[in-house]
Amino acid sequence: MNKETWVGLSGTRQELDQKTLDLPELPGVYVFRGEGGEILYVGKARNLKKRLRSYFSSNLSPKTAVLMEKVRGLETITVDSEVEALILESNLIKKHKPPYNIRLRDDKHYPYLRVGVADKWPRVTVVRKIQKDGARYFGPFTRSGAVRETLAFLRRIFPFRNCSDRVLSQTTRPCLDYHIGRCLGPCTGKVDEETYRATIADVIKFLEGRHKDVRQSLEKKMETFAENLEFEKAAKVRDQIRALDEVTVRQKIISPDMKDRDILGIARGKDYSFVALLPVREGKLIGREGFVLSGTASEEDSEVIAAFMSQYYPSASLIPPEILIPCEIPEKRGMEQFLKSRIRMPRRGPLRDLVLMANDNARTMLAEFIPKYEREAEENRKAMEDLAEALGLPRLPRRIEGYDISNTLGQEAVASMVVLSDGKPDKSSYRRFKMKIDGKPNDFAMMQEALWRRFKRGLDERARAGEEKSCKRGFGLFPDLIVVDGGKGQVSAAKEVLDQLGLDIPLAGLAKRNEEIFLPGRSDPVLLPRASGALFLMMRLRDEAHRFALSYHRNLRGKKAMESALLEIPGLGQTRATELLKSFGDLDAVRKASLEDLVKVKGIGPKLAKKIIEHLNPSSRQ
Repeated sequence: MNKETWVGLSGTRQELDQKTLDLPELPGVYVFRGEGGEILYVGKARNLKKRLRSYFSSNLSPKTAVLMEKVRGLETITVDSEVEALILESNLIKKHKPPYNIRLRDDKHYPYLRVGVADKWPRVTVVRKIQKDGARYFGPFTRSGAVRETLAFLRRIFPFRNCSDRVLSQTTRPCLDYHIGRCLGPCTGKVDEETYRATIADVIKFLEGRHKDVRQSLEKKMETFAENLEFEKAAKVRDQIRALDEVTVRQKIISPDMKDRDILGIARGKDYSFVALLPVREGKLIGREGFVLSGTASEEDSEVIAAFMSQYYPSASLIPPEILIPCEIPEKRGMEQFLKSRIRMPRRGPLRDLVLMANDNARTMLAEFIPKYEREAEENRKAMEDLAEALGLPRLPRRIEGYDISNTLGQEAVASMVVLSDGKPDKSSYRRFKMKIDGKPNDFAMMQEALWRRFKRGLDERARAGEEKSCKRGFGLFPDLIVVDGGKGQVSAAKEVLDQLGLDIPLAGLAKRNEEIFLPGRSDPVLLPRASGALFLMMRLRDEAHRFALSYHRNLRGKKAMESALLEIPGLGQTRATELLKSFGDLDAVRKASLEDLVKVKGIGPKLAKKIIEHLNPSSRQ
């Protein structure tokens, strides 16, 4: 948060009540903080003063009353409009995941289809993160199976490349995909860029739900080939049309006006709510997605739907011109301006029937989700109970931190810290450490450095918070159990650090051989049954720590290799090589950069830029 624009207030509830009298009657966003400074709730308001004054009345919901008992700080910021407030609120909720906000679960892990339209020969891939790279993204898909089914449909209908950029640049002979009609063969020069891009344009139309336009485009191609007596090509396009018809014939026409719209439905559970999204394109229902929202126990349906819309649509690939909702939402006009879409709650007629159908879908999906969620939660709790009993822990290990080291002969050494919260990965709490001890492979010393840095910083944060137990975020939040990858040696090294810092946190080491668990001061290992949920929990944590450390180590090693390749260029030193990689991301992007792009990088002049191009692209030399 920008400390220069946010206004901070602190004190008891009574003191905050008085301070809200001086707030402006303007649109804005507010943040409630707890005793340790942790963010408890983020909200928006058309009138900050009026909205915040309502929190200090006696007429509060049970959830809000509990929230206000914990509030010790308040920050506000004024903005120019409701739309700006909506955008800022949505971004803050996604970033901080406040416990008292309604939150869309795991939205950042949903898969998308990426169409690399900025590339010379675009391809379609499955990704889990949207980047500002000029590509078109479609999704999110709540089921990975659905996104792969869609990709399979695309490959049946449209012949585009499936190979990586590296394979494309090194291949001169067509692959099997070309021979069976699944690719146009850009690797061999058998297709011009304009023809290939026309195929990608049809892919995008298909993903946008414009199936009628795609069919017309294919029919036109088929007629052109036939007129030119290219009957083999015409037959291939005919097969594409048939495959397209097979897909679209299963799509039910549910909206006779043939408009594009999303239909939202809602179902409520005890702890969670489910929102069903039915996308209708050209009057046809083209799919069904379901989204879980947490923190909804005492909220109205209207608040749940509004929270879903503000968190889902900003990262959606396409916002239709109309959205049908099951209930009226607060500040609907601001939401319409935010999404640039008409929002309607039909009260009768065919459109109302569509919303009721969406509600039925939401109830069905909720009924499927609850048993799975409850079973997973029960299995995790049983595993934590068994682990606590086996290791003699003083309390249930609801937060477990796992540590691992990765290096190559001491070079580019890193440590990872991964976290399980209630048995599930808490990826927002993962941390990576680049080791300052470098040059000699000493895993014990590196583990000690990682633990020292982590817990020393945690103690410092607790000291700054004023009261040790009040720090409930960041490094100041300590685990119920520490797990290191290794046996007696690693456990002894880790225990030495904890003793030096005066910390009494349960510690264990999991050795890969025989999956033995070692504890401080105990010579013989703890052996858990192979089918034990507690052992699986430990193994998942250990393997995740290893994966996270290894990925960071490989990233650093790859970056060093790229810098080494750049340092071979005469006149290019370490500083400017680093600036190039910072600007372009990788060596391949530097290689593809134009002279105009290169000279924009700090320290790179026209002469050096020309040397870079000639060195990385030998064929460009005259």
